[in-house]
Amino acid sequence: MVTEIKIDPITRIEGHMGISVKVENGTIIDAQCNSTMFRGFETILIGRDPRDAPVLAQRICGVCHQSHRIAGVRALENAAGVKVPDGARKMRNLIEAVTTLYSHALWFYALCGSDYSDALTKNGLKRLDPITGQGYREAVGNQRKLHEVLSILGAKVPHQMTYIHGGLTHEPSVEKIMQMKTRMFEVSDWIGKTTDLPAVLDDVSGGKHDYSKGYVLNDVVDWALYALKEKAQTWGVGHQKYVSYGVYDMPDGTSFEPAGVWDGSKVIPMDEKKITEYVKYSWYTDSSGGVPTRDAPIPEVDTEKAGAYSWAKTPRYGTMAVEGGPLARMVIAGSDPFDLRKNLGGGVEKASTFNRTIARMQEALILRDKIMEWLDELKTGEPTYTDFEVPDEAFGVGLWEAPRGPVGHWTDIKRKKINRYQVIAGTTWNATPKDDMGQRGAIEEALIGVPVSDVKNPINVVRTVRSYDPCLSCTVHVMMPGGQKYSIQVT
Repeated sequence: MVTEIKIDPITRIEGHMGISVKVENGTIIDAQCNSTMFRGFETILIGRDPRDAPVLAQRICGVCHQSHRIAGVRALENAAGVKVPDGARKMRNLIEAVTTLYSHALWFYALCGSDYSDALTKNGLKRLDPITGQGYREAVGNQRKLHEVLSILGAKVPHQMTYIHGGLTHEPSVEKIMQMKTRMFEVSDWIGKTTDLPAVLDDVSGGKHDYSKGYVLNDVVDWALYALKEKAQTWGVGHQKYVSYGVYDMPDGTSFEPAGVWDGSKVIPMDEKKITEYVKYSWYTDSSGGVPTRDAPIPEVDTEKAGAYSWAKTPRYGTMAVEGGPLARMVIAGSDPFDLRKNLGGGVEKASTFNRTIARMQEALILRDKIMEWLDELKTGEPTYTDFEVPDEAFGVGLWEAPRGPVGHWTDIKRKKINRYQVIAGTTWNATPKDDMGQRGAIEEALIGVPVSDVKNPINVVRTVRSYDPCLSCTVHVMMPGGQKYSIQVT
């Protein structure tokens, strides 16, 4: 017998998302991912000064706000041919790295960790209990410290204002550098030294916790050992193909985390002109799809469209269904610190609910170490801004990475005004409906084969969805009237 389970909305994510799965013999055989909002930001920007775009588009999301501002700024700089000073490059990298570290910590403790906590599973992981867990409470305090670092860099959080086209509005001072280092040292002590991870893994595997080696390291290992007992490395697999736009500009023009596409067997160069949006199963007219990099049609709503079930469009790399996020970035970079995914997760490039979580925490450790290094590279009095003129006519592309996936902004300028604007957010790559070829979206495909032992408590469904850290506020916008209350329906 086939049982259908509908969860709407999925909680402990950013935004509004519904999931529908069909279960047969305790295993999911089909899935649909429904984004329940319509985005209108591209339409808002038409006819405005191109310099307005980063400020307004940043409001697409209150979580990865900085990533949208950066992508919008880069699109205009690309159109105008601007090269920013090295001082701005350094501070921009710091802004994004601190944003991502804060996001990963928040995700692990406040959004994902509760699914594996003692409060839910009676497994002894009380530090992950929501609200009352000591790890949860520590994360809130350290998140505040990371926000304070971002406030020093960007004037306020969320929606920092110092990151502008041409560079930044301020230069680092000795006082600001020391303030940031002080807070980062405190956060770093809470996390633990990266080099201590193998020792922590040995300790916790033997039933010992030495929190002097880092609270986060101990909590992540606790989580990993329990997740392996749940066989999370065997489900939540998906397409096992990945995309990254690249992030963190280096002096030689490369990216610290490089751009690329993993096609299932190897990394190939990423060509943004091959990005295509499909709309067969979205509530838009058929003419609303296409190549956003060049024709960027204004979406036309069609709520009566047969077969449609989502407000999200369906981006593809050519015809390839891919996923984005920390696992994608780690695979494309060829990075697997301490061989965790290889030895515990079944493979460096393998996708699973387990490996997505491990990759996110591996990236957190990498970025924490780079933040401390990059703070030492800041120089007082170093220029951070280059003046420029808005072009009369130009086309610009801004590609970047949000914590949860690739962010792209495309701007077409005519008579010094925005003629067309297009955004593809990180979660748009992951939370899509099926494409015109019938391929499921990344989250949909990852749900196939996930075990469901209790249809009234489908915990592995939400564990898999949350492994992507979806942000539907980015994917689509403007809540439609008549929304439903939270429910789990079993039919």
